[in-house]
Amino acid sequence: MDIKLAEISQEINNLPEEAQILLIDFIQLLKKRYPQPENITTSQPHPLNTFIEKYGAWEDERTAEEIVKEIYDSRTISNSDISL
Repeated sequence: MDIKLAEISQEINNLPEEAQILLIDFIQLLKKRYPQPENITTSQPHPLNTFIEKYGAWEDERTAEEIVKEIYDSRTISNSDISL
């Protein structure tokens, strides 16, 4: 069963307000009838894990020390006098 939440949301939004209220009542009834087991958690994955899953880890032929050195070497110090 392929559930598409966007389609369901659109269908709900198209219902009259009275039907939406009835739907909320029905959902509450279903939640009481079919409670989630306590050992199942619905926590969200950590954002860093999600990012790495989508885009992968950083890949570079340079060592960490070389990257850090490049960052420090590229920094500039501004001697401009700023007055407000």
